[in-house]
Amino acid sequence: MLSLIGLLAGLGLLIILTMRGFNLFITAPLCALLVAVTNGIPFWQVSDKLDFVNGYMSGFSGFVAAWFLMFLLGSLFGKLMEHTGAADAVALAIVNKLGQGKAVLAVVLACAVLTYGGVSVFVVAFSAYPMAVSLFKGANLPRRFIPAALALGSVTFTMTSAGSPEIQNWIPIPYLNTSPYAGWQVSIIVAIFMAVCGYMLLMWMINRAVSQGEHFTQRSSDPEITDRALPHPLKGIVPLGVVLLLSFLLHDSLQQAALIVALTGGVVSLYLLNYRFLHNPAAATNEGVLGALLAIGNTAAV
Repeated sequence: MLSLIGLLAGLGLLIILTMRGFNLFITAPLCALLVAVTNGIPFWQVSDKLDFVNGYMSGFSGFVAAWFLMFLLGSLFGKLMEHTGAADAVALAIVNKLGQGKAVLAVVLACAVLTYGGVSVFVVAFSAYPMAVSLFKGANLPRRFIPAALALGSVTFTMTSAGSPEIQNWIPIPYLNTSPYAGWQVSIIVAIFMAVCGYMLLMWMINRAVSQGEHFTQRSSDPEITDRALPHPLKGIVPLGVVLLLSFLLHDSLQQAALIVALTGGVVSLYLLNYRFLHNPAAATNEGVLGALLAIGNTAAV
């Protein structure tokens, strides 16, 4: 009973401290220590019994060793999509197609296409946020719902759906002995349910807020849609398709390594198609590497 209480308390404390802004490299080991103490696991090795220090660090280093290349390539792919303007081009094409009359739907779909294509959530939010501000302003919708629209399209039905190249869909594979397309029939139903119900709920909340007199409020710090030269939207969609196609064709034969090959293909195709729009390759590469190190470090700590 004490071990179960310790586990629940450790998870709860981790959530609370993270939401309060504490660094995961500090909070995760502390919460893990709480779980260890309540489960009778010694802090340091005193016998052949598992100890906290070696157990925690073995798990940390093991995760980094197994997933570093995937985090690195995924981060590089996202940063190249950002620096070349390919992510902006894809999002802007979807937004222009739907128009301001479907402001919320346009934001959700733009995020969904990019996320399901393997672009990291941070890059998707960075690319879609200026367009979301512009659309919400044009439709005079309360700006406080912009994060909800971004989240609905990027961290719900696309990130966990079967076939998604996002890391959340690939990490369980070796532990559950499945594939990234496991349960795809159920996944389609769940994804549609999440997307439709999430959109309906979001629109209900927005319409309710508008009926109560809420409207868009301008801020001096609001970003504007970039007027720089962007590649053709197809030059952003093709690399997304390359990632999805290679992961589909190779996941049976290469298993986890299929994602490495798929992301490599995405990076190469993205560079070849959009190298003219990549003005600072060194900056894009450095930002990608730093982003990968931070992401995998935080994930391994937890």
